[in-house]
Amino acid sequence: MRDRMNKNIKIIDTKPSPISRSEFIVKGSILAGSTILLPKYVLGQECDLTTDDILGPYFVEDAPIRTVIAHADEPGQRLYISGRILQNDCETPISGAMLEVWQANDAGCYSINLECTTGNPENDEYNLRGKMFSNTNGQYAFETILPGNYASRPMHIHIKITTPDGEILVSQIYFDSDPLCDTDPWCQDAGERILALQEDSSGLQGQLDIVMNSTLSGIIPGDVNLDGVVNVQDIVLAVGIILGNVQPDDFQMYAADLNQDTEIDILDIVLMVSQILGGRRSSQQLQGGHLKIEDGRVNISTVGEVAGIQLFTKGDFRIKNNNLPSNWKLHHENNIILIYNLDGGKGISGKLFDYGGDLEIVSNIITGWDAQRLSADVNPNPEEFHLSEPYPNPFNPAVNINFIQQKTSVVNIGVFDVKGRELTILFDGLMLRGKSGFTWNAAIYPTGIYFIKARSGNQVQVKKVQLLK
Repeated sequence: MRDRMNKNIKIIDTKPSPISRSEFIVKGSILAGSTILLPKYVLGQECDLTTDDILGPYFVEDAPIRTVIAHADEPGQRLYISGRILQNDCETPISGAMLEVWQANDAGCYSINLECTTGNPENDEYNLRGKMFSNTNGQYAFETILPGNYASRPMHIHIKITTPDGEILVSQIYFDSDPLCDTDPWCQDAGERILALQEDSSGLQGQLDIVMNSTLSGIIPGDVNLDGVVNVQDIVLAVGIILGNVQPDDFQMYAADLNQDTEIDILDIVLMVSQILGGRRSSQQLQGGHLKIEDGRVNISTVGEVAGIQLFTKGDFRIKNNNLPSNWKLHHENNIILIYNLDGGKGISGKLFDYGGDLEIVSNIITGWDAQRLSADVNPNPEEFHLSEPYPNPFNPAVNINFIQQKTSVVNIGVFDVKGRELTILFDGLMLRGKSGFTWNAAIYPTGIYFIKARSGNQVQVKKVQLLK
């Protein structure tokens, strides 16, 4: 990274449409979207950089990556802020710019203040703090609460932006409804950083576009080593991150997290391989699978084509050999086993590898070329029924559910909301032995978390799904 230095910046007049909450309130990061933004020079206006502001005494390093920095029951009025981070032409987006955010709570108290006795219902040491990255269109967004006043200062939210080339801006966001701004010298000079808020049923909304003194377009998703191209070297580096052999910086983490779920795992490896291959897709969508551990051997059988496997293990064991085709790779370190396809060939079935010693698979991830997160049954009991992982998940508006019944019996499958209310019944009656599939179309239901519950005799299995509109 180049030497980092503070620069002055200013905000642009043209405001993009708000990013929908479902676009960014998902596992800590926003998804790519498109917003048309006219640069100031097109409008006959001067293109200004966004102005800086004081850091203040309450900045804390290493805040978690998340876009929802206020817990659901944090006191205060909910607030949604979105915008774009742009180059100094006020038009070109910067992807992978890191935005750090911190603020006081509704009572004007910061989380590191020992005298703070209000708010923070989750006892979170990073309460009302977080960091996030701009997406491929330069967009950022976060959810919080409207901060309180303290020490005669107007309400404000601290921000620190660091671009991939090392450009740093420290600034603050203010609000035009606060009368204390009239007597605060920093707020008086804030210009377009003083936001006009709009209110809807969910809370307040504000928009801020930030113009950095930078000409770098940002990070290419998948370019983990930040050399400007995505290739096998990036796969190797991402594998090292997953296995714990590589300690990435924040920008490498952003580049490696292709699905923007704040975790680096086999899903990102598959997406990276697919990107290198030009978008490999299988016509046999993966729907689930079974892992069998027996006599020093691990076998897999799947419904659909698998593109990658990640096993979380325990026990004292060593892998002796594998039965993988030449286009497949296997890595084993630190109780993690990674198995993935490098050239887009057919999936695998049957023996994965032989091992010696004591092996226990604690959990697993299997995925197809669509990089949906599924899990395989491990040594399934043939006397039990099984409700497979729903797919896709998150979904909109329909989700698929597979049910495997090892013997004919009465089965009930229903959908419930977070309050435990039954919304609909997918099946209720005598189900024959074998596999059955169901689809729940949730077009009439709002965005949220729902539960698929299956009952067979005295046995119950539940799967969580997320509807995003």
